[in-house]
Amino acid sequence: MLFTNNRIDRATVPDGMYLYEVRHDDYGRGEPCEIAKGILVNHWGTLITNRPIKLLAGNAYRVIDAEKDWNYNGTETTLNEYMKKYPVQKRKQQDRDDAR
Repeated sequence: MLFTNNRIDRATVPDGMYLYEVRHDDYGRGEPCEIAKGILVNHWGTLITNRPIKLLAGNAYRVIDAEKDWNYNGTETTLNEYMKKYPVQKRKQQDRDDAR
């Protein structure tokens, strides 16, 4: 998946791609701690992927451990390059409903 520390306008994400936001901890260490469909406070960045991320708590968010769940390799790529390498997958009905 792609990561940017910017907020991305959901309307600009191509059909078939999924957008999630990442929240950082409340302690000021800047560690990612949660992935959700939208983050208002402590926004740390945005993820774009061709596959849905399974969220918990009524499909609202997913708590993550920066040490175990986060692997950022720092490679730079564009959205178009990513989509060529990892094409959009046909969505199941539940995935379409969850993306709303």
